[in-house]
Amino acid sequence: MIRRIITLLTLLVVISSCKAQGNNNIKQNKTLERTTERFDTSTYYMERQGLEYQFEHYLRGKVRQFGGNNGSNYIEYSKKEKDLFGTYKEYYNRTATLKLVGKYYYNDFDCGIWKEYDENGYLIDEYDQDAPYKNYPWEKVEKFVKEELKLDLFDNKVFIHRYVSKHSKIPIWRIRWQVGIKVYTIKINANTGKIINQVEGEVEK
Repeated sequence: MIRRIITLLTLLVVISSCKAQGNNNIKQNKTLERTTERFDTSTYYMERQGLEYQFEHYLRGKVRQFGGNNGSNYIEYSKKEKDLFGTYKEYYNRTATLKLVGKYYYNDFDCGIWKEYDENGYLIDEYDQDAPYKNYPWEKVEKFVKEELKLDLFDNKVFIHRYVSKHSKIPIWRIRWQVGIKVYTIKINANTGKIINQVEGEVEK
């Protein structure tokens, strides 16, 4: 009889602790960052031409939206005309809630902190796209391109890309520009800031 009582008391303690832990988890979830941003599907489907909708916004600049067909997510790119960086957003198809948001360099790469949310709007992950390049960040690349190479970053013949080498695992900045029929490419080691190689070629005919 005493053993049964002890067993019952033990079960009650375990159950109550589980309930307390569950309540704590709920409280923790409620303190997480949450977004209420939603994609404006009614305007999108009413205004889009063909497969996309483009418009000017006084804060976001030129906005381009597409997606939503066959269950695909909604995508939005926005950038002001005189800005080098824009904003990327992705929304869930089913709920139209914000899924992913982050910055991008208008030519070719993602940058800054990207945030990912679940369908209920709770933040589930963050990605620091700049982390591999912290020793030689964008500010130094921009200065090098403007002051050393004397190039205009808004020139559509000037391209800047960055990536981590699959073989060496070294983060690399790649600067490419065209002058007449000549094409120049410089690769910079983002760990050291030193030029890895410099190549001169011609436009392929």
